[in-house]
Amino acid sequence: MKNILIFQKKIFFISYLTSIAIGILGFLFTGFINHQTIGLGFSLIVPFAQYYVYDIKNKNQYFYYYNLGLSNIMLWVSTFITALINFFILIII
Repeated sequence: MKNILIFQKKIFFISYLTSIAIGILGFLFTGFINHQTIGLGFSLIVPFAQYYVYDIKNKNQYFYYYNLGLSNIMLWVSTFITALINFFILIII
């Protein structure tokens, strides 16, 4: 679990900052801030952030997590689960 959190740390803040920027753009167009827009933006941006950070920028980083016992599929599944959890939390708010 700790290794998955270390993996998610690199993409979490990038995705949230981009999602908040999308929420601010939505605020400029609609006049109110919508938490669902931020949650949807986060759930859409996280896979792209992971692809950029770990597949394009740091290609050999997957070997580090593989040596810790985490496969590539497990890391992708953890990313989608994290995105869904954040989306549902922001829907509830």
